[in-house]
Parts: sequence; structure tokens; C-alpha cells
Amino acid sequence: MILGIESIRHKSAKRDPIRDDEGTAFIKLARRVLAQAPGLRAITYDTALRGVHRAPLIADGLVVFTTQHSGLAPESLHRYEYDACRHDLYVAEGRLCERRVTVDGVTHYTPLPVEELECRKGKRVRYYHRVTIQCPEEIHTEHIRVDETEEDRQIDPSTGRQRFNRTEHLRQVPPGTHAGRRLKGFRQDSESQHSRFDQSYPHKRVPAYGANAALLIYIGYAWLSNSVARAMIDFTPAA
Repeated sequence: MILGIESIRHKSAKRDPIRDDEGTAFIKLARRVLAQAPGLRAITYDTALRGVHRAPLIADGLVVFTTQHSGLAPESLHRYEYDACRHDLYVAEGRLCERRVTVDGVTHYTPLPVEELECRKGKRVRYYHRVTIQCPEEIHTEHIRVDETEEDRQIDPSTGRQRFNRTEHLRQVPPGTHAGRRLKGFRQDSESQHSRFDQSYPHKRVPAYGANAALLIYIGYAWLSNSVARAMIDFTPAA
């Protein structure tokens, strides 16, 4: 079912100031759907969503899953020091890892098992990973924030940038895990809608001039697609 439609700009903001970029438009659509369907819990999308787009949706209480962008270097998160040991935690490939250095000086980032994605609701929704750190001394359990914090949003005076883009580097559901692979599969049905729309016209060209006219055609396509889906749901074969 198509629940919302929005046009986005494909040019610079200066040349098309009326429309939003894809990520911003998606946030508006998601919040519009959430207002009508408060039971919504998770959203999947492609790599057009970056950390700056995921952060406000996570703050709204949603689990937002996308695949991880390539080329992101591991980021230091925190050093935990206990009575007889210490552990350096990094974020790499969208998940929490422990940084380890071999005797040959080779660095390895060992993923930490996520025991639970914990949601705490209050004035602001917060998400935590409950992780276990395997250690010869003892097994340590820590709760790590996976939503944007006030400290993250502070500007580093040395760089002029946000101190840590947590939602860019650390995911609520890490890609490559069993849960991540399941959520990734849900995205394909939405993508197939776009593919069928493209294939409905010769040479994948919509017979319309301008974004508003093209959007009108897509509204008609969405109406037809949803009508077929409704008919399939209501159809009960005879015994």
C-alpha cells in the first residue's frame, strides 16, 4: 500500500528552492504517516538517508534501518576502565566493536554481541544497546546510547563541526546481523513499486512536463495500485 507521495528536487537548492532533498522529504512523509498510524515502529530505506535524517525519526520513537555507507572510518567511542582491565570501544560498520591490537601491530575491530535494543521513553525517546564485553577477568555489561545525545550535538571549536555524528556511524539494528538482513528485505517491496511505475511507460519516460504534472500521474498510479491491493485483500475465493 502506498501511504504517502512527495516530490523531491533533483537540482540544487538554489535552482529548485520549493522542493526538499530526498532525505528531508522522507522525514516529512514518515512523520505524516506516523501521525495517522501511531503503531508504526520501524522504517526501512536506502542509503539516501544519512545520520542527520535518521536522528529526528529515532527521536520520534522509530527504529530506522538502512544499509551502511561504505568508506566510513572506525570512530572511537569510549574507553571503559575496570579494576583489572580496560577496553576501547569503537564504532565500525554500523555497530559497536572492541578495538584490539595484535602482537604484530595489526588492528582488529571485534563486533560486540547486542543482547537487547532497549527503548526508554520520557520527555525524549532514548535507545540503548545492551552489550557484553568478553574479558578474561570477567564479563562486562554496558548500555550504549544509539540515538543522538546532547553531547553529540555540541560543536567542536577545533573543527567547527558536530562532535560526534552518532546516528551516522552507529545503527539501532546493525547491518549484516540476522535482524538487519530481515529488515533490509522489507525495503524491496517499496522499491518494486517504483520499478513497475517506470515500466508502465515507453522508455521509462512519464508523459508529463514539470514535476507537478508528473506527481499528478503518480497519484493516479498510487490510487490504481492501492485499489488493486484492496481488491485482493477483500477477495475471498469460493469454497
